[in-house]
Amino acid sequence: MKAVVTGGTGFIGGKLVEALVRKGYEVRCLVRETSDTRKLKELGVELFMGDLGDTEALEKLPDGADIVFHLAALVSDWGPRESFFRYNVDATRTLLDASASSGVKRFIHMSSSTVIWKSDFWNIHNLVDVDETYPYRECYNDSYNASKAEAEKLVLGYNKAGEFETVVIRPSNVWGAGDTVILPRVAMAARKGILIPMGSGLKTVTPCHVDNLTQALLLSARSKNAPGNIYFINDGIKIGYMDFINGQLKASGIEWKPGFSIPYKVAYAMAASMEAIFKLMKSKKPPVLTRFAVAALAGSRSYSIAKARKDLGYSPCADMARGFKEMEDWVKEIGGTEALLSCV
Repeated sequence: MKAVVTGGTGFIGGKLVEALVRKGYEVRCLVRETSDTRKLKELGVELFMGDLGDTEALEKLPDGADIVFHLAALVSDWGPRESFFRYNVDATRTLLDASASSGVKRFIHMSSSTVIWKSDFWNIHNLVDVDETYPYRECYNDSYNASKAEAEKLVLGYNKAGEFETVVIRPSNVWGAGDTVILPRVAMAARKGILIPMGSGLKTVTPCHVDNLTQALLLSARSKNAPGNIYFINDGIKIGYMDFINGQLKASGIEWKPGFSIPYKVAYAMAASMEAIFKLMKSKKPPVLTRFAVAALAGSRSYSIAKARKDLGYSPCADMARGFKEMEDWVKEIGGTEALLSCV
């Protein structure tokens, strides 16, 4: 079996590629000229130069493959709408067309649980054990989620039973040892004293350890029930969001305690004002606070994995205690807290 992976040099993609190689897959990864490909070379995978903006590369990438794992995306809470739709929608369409015409049997698309978040000045989402039938929002106030929702609809629209099968995976709060993107940013915010709770402070989340997500991606590749479906994937437990963040910070060698909480409407108004000013300035750098960040810090969300358990045979294998211990060991291995912070 030959698998194509986009995003293979990332935190999640790297774990997936390792697992595919262990299972005997031939793997081809889309990589940029500037990517750190040392680990992929050690694993012996085929490197295919290009990126999500390279239409010609995307058209050739799936040649000879049996399955495509499309993990790469433009992930940010700031940037022009055109960029998000170019990299998250148009690139996905190109890869879908190329995969279908190349004889690929199954296309696994990694999305995000955030596509159903709903927040405005008056209300913040309070999602409790919602399942995959929960609707998309009618209007998005951030381009990332707008583009990811559109990409999901596109992927599912290509599903043709017996010909070209597509699956959408929605993880939530992906975490674990090896995260050099989200964890360092959270740690830096805590170190600077700008990691401040917002809203009621009683939020719960359903985190997703990277090993559990990897398991779900592999299961979705071979399950007969998966095609044409969306699946929420997480660790199967609910935890207070501040407790979850605090656990990761402790594992990173940072002592932090949530102090006062900013009322939701105040935080939302501050973020909206900052965004408006930064847009007028045509700033490429995001403001300190965005509405997406406020939604992340103030909104409660938990997602049911009953459908994944039933259809895929998914059963979370990584527990939180083990995950925090592995994270602590990894931070020490890379040189400690300061080394982690240098990733920002």
